[in-house]
Amino acid sequence: MTRIERTKFWFFVPKVLQWVIIVTASVVTLIVFVETALRLFDWISFNGYEELLIMVAFWLYMVGCAHGSYEKSQIRADIIEVMLKENLFKDIIRILREVVTVVLSLWFAWWAWNLILYAVDIGTVTSVYRIPMVIGYSSIFFGVGFMAFYNIVYMIGEFKKMYLRRVKKIDLEQWMLEHGVEGGIGK
Repeated sequence: MTRIERTKFWFFVPKVLQWVIIVTASVVTLIVFVETALRLFDWISFNGYEELLIMVAFWLYMVGCAHGSYEKSQIRADIIEVMLKENLFKDIIRILREVVTVVLSLWFAWWAWNLILYAVDIGTVTSVYRIPMVIGYSSIFFGVGFMAFYNIVYMIGEFKKMYLRRVKKIDLEQWMLEHGVEGGIGK
């Protein structure tokens, strides 16, 4: 377990993410319900509801991705890792996977930041309600930023596990039992 995984921040942020997921999912459901209910009445129109729906859905999706990174429940293609025995090559593959994930998530965060700057620069807004597009774009930066943060922590955990296993020659299961570590080092 890395040092940051023992902080209050580590336990607080996922709780906030869960509440944001609940609120945004409820708002998406409410928007769809209201639009469906208003279709019963031809004289009432909720034009442009898609703009609101897309903004909220963006936040729901990206915060859900960030929370998925925290839980390490994202879909992964780790068939090689599953087939290998515990050895140095398997450790190298784990670390390589974490490094590539960190590099890609930082790259995507940089792209998302540039997208926000671009939207601010030209002042893009939605066509009906004139909502600034920065609101939707910032969800991408927020989600990918937290994914990068969690991936960096997990990458450090993988390096720590490899160091303990290969350099210090420590049996990690026994070490976790002796030190009362739950869930493993670096999850």
